[in-house]
Amino acid sequence: MTDRTVFDYMMFLQAAARASGPAAACLRLAEQEYVELCLSRAILDEIRDVLGRPRLRQRFRTLTDERVGAFLDRLARIGHVWDDVPASVTLKRDPKDEKYLNLAVAVDAKYLVSRDNDLLDLRTGGSTVSQSLARLCPNLRILDPVEFLRAFQTSELGTTSADGPEPPSS
Repeated sequence: MTDRTVFDYMMFLQAAARASGPAAACLRLAEQEYVELCLSRAILDEIRDVLGRPRLRQRFRTLTDERVGAFLDRLARIGHVWDDVPASVTLKRDPKDEKYLNLAVAVDAKYLVSRDNDLLDLRTGGSTVSQSLARLCPNLRILDPVEFLRAFQTSELGTTSADGPEPPSS
């Protein structure tokens, strides 16, 4: 069984906008089944909303209707969607991020990958939220995309290239 992994919306935006960046390389790990990409309906709705915003489409010209549609189809193929995700964590600092934490808890994720400081700051263990999260999901590691890729470079999976990890040699 592969490690269950949750990405926040910024990972999906960056992966959709730039196929050569770290977020896209992280998504390829899921596509190649090195990790299990976990999604919820709320996360899919946010991705759809974000990728359709005119201001972002103007900034990232590659986000055409066709490319966004193909990207969402890709997520539907490679991701596993949970319909009912109970609310177990409250994040007053940024309630919009609760959906990622709650999904991570619900699926007992090993990784939550984000560039969002509201989520990354939970790694320190000093807040009551991070302590609660540690009790609810003790194996969860919150990493930024580069740290996530580095974790695979140093694991038994082999080394990570721009196209994803290379299987270990026998």
